[in-house]
Amino acid sequence: MAMTLEKLPLPRELATAVVNKAKDTSTIAALSPSSPMIFTDKDFLMFNGKSEAEVVAEGQSKGSYEQDTTTVSAKRFKVQTTTRVTNELQWADEDNRTQIIEAIQLDQAAAIGRALDYVIYHAVNPKDGEPLTGYDALTAGAVQVPAGDDEIANVDALADALNQTYDVNGVALSRTWASRLRKVRVPSTGMRFYPEIPLNLQAGSLDGITAATSGTVNGTKAKTPTGVLALMGDFSLIKWGMVRDMFATVIPYGDPDHAGTDLQNVNMVAYRTEAVFAYAVLDPKGFAVLKTPAGEGA
Repeated sequence: MAMTLEKLPLPRELATAVVNKAKDTSTIAALSPSSPMIFTDKDFLMFNGKSEAEVVAEGQSKGSYEQDTTTVSAKRFKVQTTTRVTNELQWADEDNRTQIIEAIQLDQAAAIGRALDYVIYHAVNPKDGEPLTGYDALTAGAVQVPAGDDEIANVDALADALNQTYDVNGVALSRTWASRLRKVRVPSTGMRFYPEIPLNLQAGSLDGITAATSGTVNGTKAKTPTGVLALMGDFSLIKWGMVRDMFATVIPYGDPDHAGTDLQNVNMVAYRTEAVFAYAVLDPKGFAVLKTPAGEGA
């Protein structure tokens, strides 16, 4: 449904105020640094060093190790979001500096960032919540940790699932679990056990490691509840970047979103933001996922 002038008190002077509702962001972008990508098929050569020094006596034969390497291919995906508005709204924005168009484009850019989590974590299209064909969900391939009633034990269980093999450097929290952790208190004093989680749930750390909170972690847009509460692991194992930088386009005519009407026929324009990502998860077992029991949503 297009935004129309009927929703705005024009021709009075208009000022736009953005309501700061809780906004989901990409936890992968927060926990895993991006790297430039080019529009070619890219493979990552994985080297798992496993050498150990050998003590040898004088004249003793020296042993060796067989070192295997594996490759992981990066996958590309294109994302876009399109918003229709009346051309009168466009004129009003130009004349009165209402910043409505700027707010629309910023909102679209944030949506594209969230898509990174939906594709990599859940293999889900955030627009309709349906599974994506040809993509593997990280939450399916990661080490599975069933959630119990003791939240402190849940944190420890995530770490224990990885610490013998991988270096844990980050944790992505769902808003559901972040809220639960914030409420855990020390029985003897009543103090919060995780004071680093503030009221807005935007934790920068959890128990000494970097943390990020978002509804993308449990996939709030997914039609089928994922049950995911958190992912912990080595986020350097997620390699991602933009093949083509995010760009915005003004579309003055045609039917760009298959709404059934030509833009010019109904005096509308469309604003579209697009980007192309590439990513590879080098080893899903470098992550542990905390899930609720079967049948319970998160």
